[in-house]
Amino acid sequence: MKTMVALGEILIELNSLSPGPLRHVTYFEKHIAGSEANYCVAFTLLGNRCVFVGRVGDDEFGRNAIEWLRGKGVDVGRVKLDPNPTGIFFIQRNYPVPDKSISIYYRKGSAGSRLSPGDLDDDLLREADVVHSTGITLAISETAREAVFEAFERAKVTSFDTNIRLKLWSPEEARETIMNLLRREPLKFLITDTDDSKVLVGESNPDEAYRLLSPYAELVVMKQGPKGATVYYEGEKYFSPGYTVKVEDVVGAGDALGGTFLSLVLSGFPPKKALDYAIASSTLNVTMRGDQEPLPTLQELDEFLREMNKVPGVR
Repeated sequence: MKTMVALGEILIELNSLSPGPLRHVTYFEKHIAGSEANYCVAFTLLGNRCVFVGRVGDDEFGRNAIEWLRGKGVDVGRVKLDPNPTGIFFIQRNYPVPDKSISIYYRKGSAGSRLSPGDLDDDLLREADVVHSTGITLAISETAREAVFEAFERAKVTSFDTNIRLKLWSPEEARETIMNLLRREPLKFLITDTDDSKVLVGESNPDEAYRLLSPYAELVVMKQGPKGATVYYEGEKYFSPGYTVKVEDVVGAGDALGGTFLSLVLSGFPPKKALDYAIASSTLNVTMRGDQEPLPTLQELDEFLREMNKVPGVR
């Protein structure tokens, strides 16, 4: 069993039960979310261990988040209760663009944004098989940013998902901060996408973006939305195409892909096979509301791949 330590913010997601503009939505469905928390659940469901480092509010939402993640097998022993409230966000689906979702945040000054270097455990970081975080955590506060930089300095193996959210910071700040992290702490795993690479290195072509980012990571996963994803490693390139399915909500699909890929690669899967399974995981994720509820076990991924690969035209 491999151990991942994830630093980030756990959020409460309020997902609209009906599509369209939120001004006309009456009912919402509550889920636990947050990119690193999503990674943790995907990682744990596939037979490994994830320790989450962060803060939630000393409130009902915070307790809900801790209980939910514990129930999914995530180690929440390093999650601290904070006097600030647990952050929330709303999801608007299929409007104004069909098959797209919009996240609307209410997280400024949240408990999760108060993550700081004082929350780090040196022994935990040094012993972990991988330490993971994202661009979201770099964006939510200066202290959270410092915590990620310090954690990556102490870790023996690191993973980073660029996850640029321009509602949280400007393209210029995102580029400067993330590239500073990459230059200071070369990664084992870099997970990004063509929109983020455009911000970081001015290039959305996957191969060209990889060429510019390759000095900063041993292995790069380039997500390409519904088209699929490409993994670059040891001089090799492998593209795994996406599947055509009915889309309910796309939020969380990238985390499903990344968390599944990391868990399986660390378990010994070849990167090509791990990416095929990761594409399957992200596909299942878009068919339901909620970031974590659709995350599959290995047996469920096997069943998905067997059945979908029998159907012509789904890839």
